[in-house]
Amino acid sequence: MTSTTDSMDPRNAPIRETLTAKERRRARISDTAMMLFAERGFDAVSIAEIAEAAEVSKMTVTNHFALKEDLVFDEFADDVRRVGTEMASVGSLDQAVDAVERYCAERERSGGTARALAARTPGAWQGFAGLVLGSRALSLRFHAHYLDIRDAIAAALPSSLAPADVAVTAWMLAEAVHLVDWWPYDQVARGASTASIRAGRVAVRERAFAALREGLARAPR
Repeated sequence: MTSTTDSMDPRNAPIRETLTAKERRRARISDTAMMLFAERGFDAVSIAEIAEAAEVSKMTVTNHFALKEDLVFDEFADDVRRVGTEMASVGSLDQAVDAVERYCAERERSGGTARALAARTPGAWQGFAGLVLGSRALSLRFHAHYLDIRDAIAAALPSSLAPADVAVTAWMLAEAVHLVDWWPYDQVARGASTASIRAGRVAVRERAFAALREGLARAPR
């Protein structure tokens, strides 16, 4: 997930220097789009305007980002791969829950939300979250992402589970991730400070997965 501060933070300069020409072009398009979105809002900016500002063609933009929403949520594809990789060797429901929680914990340290919460620019997370909350298209894209997370989890669950159990368990795990990921946005809507959101993320994740484990333990096997 990109934040509006990623391209302006000098700590990212060494990272940019290691990118290929294609990766730099993709980053330039994303950075340009995020600056336009920050200035005018997501819905008010067109692909054509992004292409013109980034000095590329519209086709180049869409080749890199199939959906306009992907310019904002550019980590979603990697997130799906990461959760699948984390679950690659699970052999039981307990291991599956542990693997998904590890995935969430890692993103608390290094994901796009973590970067925005840690940014030097005051209000970076509130600005990014406000962009998403202010656009129905972005909000819908955010929530739809957890269908892909669900499918990645379902594909990695133990083959010993009955198909109906796979479907229910995958939904439950994906919704735990969904809850943890949406909580910082919900807190912005409630007027919470960056410091309180940053401090509360771990507790929310731990509570969500504790409740999930309790529910699975009570469920008939």
